[in-house]
Amino acid sequence: MYDCSSQNIGSPYENLLGSFDAFTVALLLIISVMGCDNSKREKSAETAEPTQVLTTKRAPKTLKAFQNAIAAKKVGTVRGRARFKGEPPPRDELPVTFSKKVCGHEPKKSEHLLISETGAIQNIVVSLLRIPIGLPTPTYEVPLQLDQQKCVFIPHLLIVPVDTPFEILNSGNTDHNFHAIGTKNKEVNKNQSKNNRKPIPVQFAYPEVVRVVCDVHSWMNAWIVVAEHPYYMLTDQEGVSRLDLPSHVSGASNQG
Repeated sequence: MYDCSSQNIGSPYENLLGSFDAFTVALLLIISVMGCDNSKREKSAETAEPTQVLTTKRAPKTLKAFQNAIAAKKVGTVRGRARFKGEPPPRDELPVTFSKKVCGHEPKKSEHLLISETGAIQNIVVSLLRIPIGLPTPTYEVPLQLDQQKCVFIPHLLIVPVDTPFEILNSGNTDHNFHAIGTKNKEVNKNQSKNNRKPIPVQFAYPEVVRVVCDVHSWMNAWIVVAEHPYYMLTDQEGVSRLDLPSHVSGASNQG
Protein backbone atom coordinates (compact mmCIF):
# COMPACT_ATOMS: atom_id res chain seq x y z
CA MET A 1 0.00 0.00 0.00
CA TYR A 2 1.03 3.61 -0.24
CA ASP A 3 1.36 5.26 3.15
CA CYS A 4 1.57 8.94 3.94
CA SER A 5 4.38 9.29 6.45
CA SER A 6 5.14 12.21 8.73
CA GLN A 7 8.41 13.00 6.91
CA ASN A 8 8.15 16.39 5.23
CA ILE A 9 9.52 16.85 1.70
CA GLY A 10 9.86 20.61 1.73
CA SER A 11 6.25 21.52 1.09
CA PRO A 12 2.92 21.41 2.93
CA TYR A 13 2.47 17.91 1.44
CA GLU A 14 3.79 14.92 3.32
CA ASN A 15 5.87 12.15 1.79
CA LEU A 16 4.29 9.19 0.01
CA LEU A 17 5.77 5.70 0.22
CA GLY A 18 4.74 2.57 -1.62
CA SER A 19 5.03 -1.17 -2.11
CA PHE A 20 3.20 -3.48 -4.49
CA ASP A 21 2.00 -7.08 -4.50
CA ALA A 22 2.97 -7.56 -8.17
CA PHE A 23 6.33 -6.74 -9.76
CA THR A 24 7.56 -3.22 -8.98
CA VAL A 25 7.51 -0.52 -11.63
CA ALA A 26 8.44 3.13 -11.78
CA LEU A 27 5.53 5.22 -10.59
CA LEU A 28 4.84 8.90 -10.51
CA LEU A 29 2.55 9.94 -7.69
CA ILE A 30 1.23 13.41 -8.42
CA ILE A 31 0.27 14.64 -5.00
CA SER A 32 -0.27 18.31 -5.68
CA VAL A 33 -3.97 18.00 -6.34
CA MET A 34 -4.99 15.24 -4.07
CA GLY A 35 -2.11 13.94 -1.98
CA CYS A 36 -1.11 14.11 1.64
CA ASP A 37 -0.92 17.49 3.29
CA ASN A 38 -0.93 19.11 6.69
CA SER A 39 -4.03 20.72 8.10
CA LYS A 40 -2.31 24.13 8.02
CA ARG A 41 -1.83 24.53 4.28
CA GLU A 42 -0.74 27.79 2.75
CA LYS A 43 -2.77 29.10 -0.14
CA SER A 44 0.20 28.86 -2.51
CA ALA A 45 0.40 25.12 -1.87
CA GLU A 46 -2.45 24.55 -4.32
CA THR A 47 0.07 24.72 -7.19
CA ALA A 48 2.82 22.55 -5.69
CA GLU A 49 3.65 19.30 -7.48
CA PRO A 50 5.89 17.12 -5.26
CA THR A 51 6.43 13.53 -6.40
CA GLN A 52 7.74 10.27 -5.00
CA VAL A 53 9.42 7.86 -7.43
CA LEU A 54 9.46 4.10 -6.99
CA THR A 55 12.16 2.42 -9.11
CA THR A 56 11.68 -0.60 -11.35
CA LYS A 57 13.57 -3.71 -12.36
CA ARG A 58 10.95 -5.42 -14.47
CA ALA A 59 9.20 -3.11 -16.91
CA PRO A 60 10.26 -3.09 -20.61
CA LYS A 61 12.29 -0.06 -21.60
CA THR A 62 12.20 0.19 -25.39
CA LEU A 63 9.19 0.75 -27.63
CA LYS A 64 9.84 -2.58 -29.35
CA ALA A 65 10.00 -4.38 -26.01
CA PHE A 66 6.65 -2.89 -25.01
CA GLN A 67 5.10 -3.83 -28.35
CA ASN A 68 6.46 -7.39 -28.12
CA ALA A 69 5.15 -7.81 -24.59
CA ILE A 70 1.72 -6.52 -25.58
CA ALA A 71 1.60 -8.75 -28.68
CA ALA A 72 2.64 -11.77 -26.61
CA LYS A 73 0.02 -10.87 -24.00
CA LYS A 74 2.72 -10.78 -21.34
CA VAL A 75 0.89 -8.42 -19.05
CA GLY A 76 1.43 -7.88 -15.36
CA THR A 77 -0.72 -6.02 -12.87
CA VAL A 78 0.40 -3.41 -10.38
CA ARG A 79 -1.98 -2.78 -7.52
CA GLY A 80 -1.61 -0.19 -4.81
CA ARG A 81 -3.61 1.36 -2.01
CA ALA A 82 -3.13 4.93 -0.80
CA ARG A 83 -3.76 5.58 2.89
CA PHE A 84 -3.30 8.61 5.10
CA LYS A 85 -1.26 8.05 8.27
CA GLY A 86 -2.50 9.87 11.33
CA GLU A 87 -5.50 12.10 11.89
CA PRO A 88 -6.83 13.47 8.58
CA PRO A 89 -7.19 17.25 8.43
CA PRO A 90 -10.72 18.60 7.95
CA ARG A 91 -11.69 19.50 4.41
CA ASP A 92 -11.27 23.18 3.67
CA GLU A 93 -14.41 25.26 3.22
CA LEU A 94 -14.52 27.58 0.21
CA PRO A 95 -16.80 30.61 0.73
CA VAL A 96 -19.38 31.30 -1.96
CA THR A 97 -18.94 34.99 -2.71
CA PHE A 98 -20.88 35.44 -5.94
CA SER A 99 -24.06 34.17 -7.66
CA LYS A 100 -25.38 32.93 -4.31
CA LYS A 101 -28.91 32.55 -5.65
CA VAL A 102 -27.64 29.84 -8.02
CA CYS A 103 -24.50 28.59 -6.30
CA GLY A 104 -25.93 28.51 -2.78
CA HIS A 105 -25.07 30.33 0.41
CA GLU A 106 -23.19 27.52 2.14
CA PRO A 107 -19.42 27.15 1.59
CA LYS A 108 -18.28 24.52 -0.88
CA LYS A 109 -16.17 21.64 0.38
CA SER A 110 -12.68 21.56 -1.11
CA GLU A 111 -11.76 18.44 -3.11
CA HIS A 112 -8.07 19.22 -2.77
CA LEU A 113 -7.60 16.32 -0.35
CA LEU A 114 -10.18 13.50 -0.22
CA ILE A 115 -9.68 11.07 2.67
CA SER A 116 -12.26 8.48 3.70
CA GLU A 117 -13.13 7.55 7.29
CA THR A 118 -10.77 4.57 6.92
CA GLY A 119 -7.90 6.79 5.74
CA ALA A 120 -8.12 5.91 2.03
CA ILE A 121 -6.95 8.74 -0.26
CA GLN A 122 -8.91 9.29 -3.45
CA ASN A 123 -7.67 10.92 -6.68
CA ILE A 124 -3.96 10.23 -6.46
CA VAL A 125 -2.57 9.96 -9.99
CA VAL A 126 -0.44 6.86 -10.49
CA SER A 127 1.68 6.65 -13.64
CA LEU A 128 4.57 4.71 -15.14
CA LEU A 129 7.79 6.66 -15.60
CA ARG A 130 10.27 6.51 -18.49
CA ILE A 131 7.81 5.05 -21.00
CA PRO A 132 9.20 4.97 -24.58
CA ILE A 133 7.69 7.44 -27.02
CA GLY A 134 5.33 5.99 -29.61
CA LEU A 135 2.80 3.95 -27.63
CA PRO A 136 -0.77 4.75 -28.71
CA THR A 137 -2.85 6.73 -26.24
CA PRO A 138 -6.45 5.73 -25.50
CA THR A 139 -9.25 6.78 -27.84
CA TYR A 140 -12.83 7.47 -26.80
CA GLU A 141 -16.08 7.01 -28.72
CA VAL A 142 -17.63 9.62 -26.43
CA PRO A 143 -15.30 12.53 -25.62
CA LEU A 144 -14.16 13.07 -22.05
CA GLN A 145 -15.88 16.04 -20.44
CA LEU A 146 -15.21 18.65 -17.79
CA ASP A 147 -18.50 20.18 -16.68
CA GLN A 148 -19.50 23.06 -14.41
CA GLN A 149 -22.41 22.01 -12.22
CA LYS A 150 -23.78 23.95 -9.25
CA CYS A 151 -20.69 26.16 -9.39
CA VAL A 152 -18.28 23.22 -9.07
CA PHE A 153 -16.05 21.61 -11.71
CA ILE A 154 -17.05 17.98 -12.33
CA PRO A 155 -14.78 16.06 -12.12
CA HIS A 156 -12.23 17.85 -9.97
CA LEU A 157 -9.44 15.90 -11.64
CA LEU A 158 -9.45 14.72 -15.26
CA ILE A 159 -6.82 12.62 -17.05
CA VAL A 160 -6.71 13.45 -20.76
CA PRO A 161 -4.31 11.86 -23.28
CA VAL A 162 -2.05 14.28 -25.13
CA ASP A 163 -3.46 15.57 -28.45
CA THR A 164 -6.89 14.14 -27.59
CA PRO A 165 -9.90 16.47 -27.84
CA PHE A 166 -12.15 16.70 -24.80
CA GLU A 167 -15.16 18.87 -24.07
CA ILE A 168 -15.86 21.61 -21.56
CA LEU A 169 -19.46 22.32 -20.63
CA ASN A 170 -21.60 24.63 -18.54
CA SER A 171 -24.59 22.72 -17.17
CA GLY A 172 -25.26 25.35 -14.51
CA ASN A 173 -27.77 28.18 -14.41
CA THR A 174 -25.22 30.98 -14.36
CA ASP A 175 -22.42 32.20 -16.61
CA HIS A 176 -19.05 30.55 -16.13
CA ASN A 177 -15.53 30.68 -17.47
CA PHE A 178 -13.00 27.95 -18.28
CA HIS A 179 -9.45 29.21 -17.73
CA ALA A 180 -6.72 26.58 -18.11
CA ILE A 181 -3.19 27.56 -17.07
CA GLY A 182 -0.15 25.37 -17.70
CA THR A 183 3.52 25.91 -18.39
CA LYS A 184 3.95 23.96 -21.64
CA ASN A 185 0.55 24.25 -23.29
CA LYS A 186 -1.07 27.39 -24.62
CA GLU A 187 -3.35 29.07 -22.11
CA VAL A 188 -7.06 28.51 -22.76
CA ASN A 189 -9.64 31.07 -21.63
CA LYS A 190 -13.25 30.47 -22.71
CA ASN A 191 -16.44 32.16 -21.51
CA GLN A 192 -19.42 29.84 -21.11
CA SER A 193 -22.87 31.38 -21.10
CA LYS A 194 -25.75 29.74 -19.26
CA ASN A 195 -27.76 30.19 -22.47
CA ASN A 196 -25.34 28.14 -24.58
CA ARG A 197 -25.12 24.46 -23.62
CA LYS A 198 -23.01 23.48 -26.61
CA PRO A 199 -19.76 21.73 -25.56
CA ILE A 200 -16.52 23.50 -26.40
CA PRO A 201 -13.72 21.24 -27.71
CA VAL A 202 -10.25 21.64 -26.18
CA GLN A 203 -7.03 19.68 -26.48
CA PHE A 204 -3.46 19.96 -25.21
CA ALA A 205 -0.33 19.14 -27.19
CA TYR A 206 2.17 18.60 -24.34
CA PRO A 207 2.06 16.40 -21.23
CA GLU A 208 1.83 18.31 -17.97
CA VAL A 209 -0.50 19.14 -15.07
CA VAL A 210 -2.84 22.00 -16.00
CA ARG A 211 -4.66 24.09 -13.41
CA VAL A 212 -8.22 25.12 -14.25
CA VAL A 213 -10.14 27.99 -12.65
CA CYS A 214 -13.35 29.88 -13.23
CA ASP A 215 -12.58 33.61 -13.24
CA VAL A 216 -16.22 34.38 -12.43
CA HIS A 217 -16.33 32.25 -9.27
CA SER A 218 -13.07 32.37 -7.35
CA TRP A 219 -13.61 29.15 -5.34
CA MET A 220 -13.94 27.00 -8.46
CA ASN A 221 -10.87 25.05 -9.51
CA ALA A 222 -9.95 21.74 -11.13
CA TRP A 223 -6.92 19.95 -12.55
CA ILE A 224 -6.21 18.28 -15.88
CA VAL A 225 -3.41 15.74 -16.14
CA VAL A 226 -2.30 15.63 -19.78
CA ALA A 227 -1.07 12.05 -20.17
CA GLU A 228 1.80 11.20 -22.50
CA HIS A 229 1.14 7.42 -22.56
CA PRO A 230 -1.64 4.92 -21.69
CA TYR A 231 -0.43 4.06 -18.20
CA TYR A 232 -2.17 6.56 -15.94
CA MET A 233 -4.69 5.74 -13.23
CA LEU A 234 -6.56 7.43 -10.37
CA THR A 235 -7.02 5.91 -6.95
CA ASP A 236 -10.69 5.28 -6.21
CA GLN A 237 -12.74 5.95 -3.07
CA GLU A 238 -10.99 3.05 -1.36
CA GLY A 239 -7.59 4.47 -2.27
CA VAL A 240 -7.01 1.60 -4.70
CA SER A 241 -5.28 1.83 -8.08
CA ARG A 242 -4.62 -0.90 -10.64
CA LEU A 243 -2.43 -0.74 -13.74
CA ASP A 244 -2.22 -3.57 -16.27
CA LEU A 245 1.04 -3.27 -18.15
CA PRO A 246 3.57 -5.29 -20.16
CA SER A 247 5.97 -7.34 -18.06
CA HIS A 248 9.65 -8.01 -18.77
CA VAL A 249 10.43 -9.80 -22.03
CA SER A 250 13.64 -11.40 -23.24
CA GLY A 251 16.08 -8.89 -24.67
CA ALA A 252 14.43 -5.84 -23.12
CA SER A 253 16.59 -3.51 -21.09
CA ASN A 254 15.84 -3.07 -17.41
CA GLN A 255 15.12 0.41 -16.02
CA GLY A 256 16.51 -0.37 -12.60
